[in-house]
Amino acid sequence: MNILPGSYVTHAKLPELGNGEVLSAQDGNVCIRFASGNRSFKVDLVMRHLQVTSEAPAPAPQKSAKRARKAPAVKAAAKAASKA
Repeated sequence: MNILPGSYVTHAKLPELGNGEVLSAQDGNVCIRFASGNRSFKVDLVMRHLQVTSEAPAPAPQKSAKRARKAPAVKAAAKAASKA
């Protein structure tokens, strides 16, 4: 079985990973994007555990946006006004 980039697979020994999308397969390694993040495996060790599927992986969870800090110029302007 050839693992081609863009194909969807499941890992029989690690079902908690769910479905994954093959990102690359080169130099004896395969990189797969699972919902929990990217994983790299040695091709010769993982081939017997991968099964091709037609289901795409779940989208990766989005990180929450950080709140913007107040501009430091506002604090400096407030200090200058209080000294006057």
